[in-house]
Amino acid sequence: MIAEQPKTANERQTELALLLSEYGSWRMASPFALVFFFGTRFVIVFKAIFQQVTNLIPIVGLTSLAVINTGLTWYQGVLIVVVLILVFVLVLAILAYRRFRFRITHESIAVKSGILQVTQTDVRWERVRAVNLARGPIERMFGLTQISLDTAGSAEAEVQVPAIKLQLAELLRAKVSVGTGDSTAIDAEVTQDGEPLYHMSLVELLRASFCTQGTLAIVFATLGSVIWLAATLRNLIVSDDEAFWVEIFNSVWDHYVIFANTVESFTGIAITQSWLGMTIPALLSCGVLLAVLFLGRALYFCVINYDLQLLRRDDAISSTRGLFTKKRTNIKLERVQTVSLKLNVREITLRLARLTAMQSMSGKEHMLSLPSIPHSIRDKIVELVAHEPSTQLRLDPKTQRYLPISIVYFWQLFLFPVVIPFFVVSITSLYLPYEWYLWVWLALLGGWIPICFVIAMVRWRKAGYVIDSSTMIFRSGLMGYVLDMGKLKNVHHVRIEQSFIQRFTGKSTLTVYFATTQIVVPFLPRERAIQLHDYISQVITVRNTAWK
Repeated sequence: MIAEQPKTANERQTELALLLSEYGSWRMASPFALVFFFGTRFVIVFKAIFQQVTNLIPIVGLTSLAVINTGLTWYQGVLIVVVLILVFVLVLAILAYRRFRFRITHESIAVKSGILQVTQTDVRWERVRAVNLARGPIERMFGLTQISLDTAGSAEAEVQVPAIKLQLAELLRAKVSVGTGDSTAIDAEVTQDGEPLYHMSLVELLRASFCTQGTLAIVFATLGSVIWLAATLRNLIVSDDEAFWVEIFNSVWDHYVIFANTVESFTGIAITQSWLGMTIPALLSCGVLLAVLFLGRALYFCVINYDLQLLRRDDAISSTRGLFTKKRTNIKLERVQTVSLKLNVREITLRLARLTAMQSMSGKEHMLSLPSIPHSIRDKIVELVAHEPSTQLRLDPKTQRYLPISIVYFWQLFLFPVVIPFFVVSITSLYLPYEWYLWVWLALLGGWIPICFVIAMVRWRKAGYVIDSSTMIFRSGLMGYVLDMGKLKNVHHVRIEQSFIQRFTGKSTLTVYFATTQIVVPFLPRERAIQLHDYISQVITVRNTAWK
């Protein structure tokens, strides 16, 4: 088998011109793009239903009424609802596919989209920061890919084109990456693989999956949704003798007793002999639910971040990841605005860190997001994307001395969640019996106020900032740490604010605005805030390069 000879620069340029001649007029996307439209609409509908309990409750309530009044089984009722939702999503996907048009030329890319209201977005290539690729199994099979453009603006300006030729997508990515139409530069960008920076192994992937976020929040949301759904169904279905609910309760209790007997026979512990022992199966159920949700999120994390690789191409970094859908993200080092580092307790224990480098507000597809990577890789990436030759600062919560925030900040954090509950309890205690009066004040003084005190103390002790001639970092956190780093030369503007408390105490809040986020330093001494404001303003004034 003869190896394919690399193409010359002129051949690359001719290839790009030939491909663009096919896309110079308005055209529909490939039929395989219907999978993309179905997937995006399904995600939208799924989130609308399951992330908002208020949307889920009517669906469950109507399903319950239909099952009870028509004689259908619960399985049939749920199946009918699922089929109706899928049909609705399919109709939306077909309509969106039929109305979608795109056009690609040497100067710009334009997209028409919408169902009832059609919008047209035109973006010139000089405004595009990066062309990122995503390839699912079907797209890889047929040599297609989905491209999304980072346009240095808001998320609404982002352009996505599904199911185009991979060959064209690579040439467009190279055209934007080099920032020129020169054939030699495009040829070098296409053929160069880049310097390997990091490859997440299977062991590192499993370690990182242990640090997935939001599991406890999902558990509480699930339990709250179950209680809310039960209360709503109780209001929807009114029965004079409440025989229906008695039957439901007895059925649930019988299953719970069976589960408790199974646990008792398996462990040999007599848990069914007392009410206290009967709580053990409930605790086990919550533990199983927590484990299932945690494993589910860990599995999702592994699928999304499988085979994570980082490559450096001169002044750019590319990342690829994904098991079923391969996603490639490319960012220019000089265009990075801010870098954020997050550490939870598990990551601190395992010496891992989550790093995000943002170059615009166009969405997650156009930022370098690295989940739970080793500290050595973190330092390497920070050095590349955010480090200035004139600074010695590092994005680490403990390697440098952070300037503390005024003690007034602690009192604000502590008193704000305490004052209103204190007055509410004081007023309601006048109308409560003596027994309830004692319990309410015990909960406030012995529970709520100490908790607020500890939280405020930890947040105040962790808050701090550090700044030198070219870089600024702000540290915060409660259970872990959050660090935000910004280069002063990329600041858009800076502002000083004073609240009533700050005017009374002689403090000010300094807010530094970047294209991607803002760094807020609260309760600085007035003179210090003015000094920093004037210095950053001077850096903005005298810089001799345009905003990236």
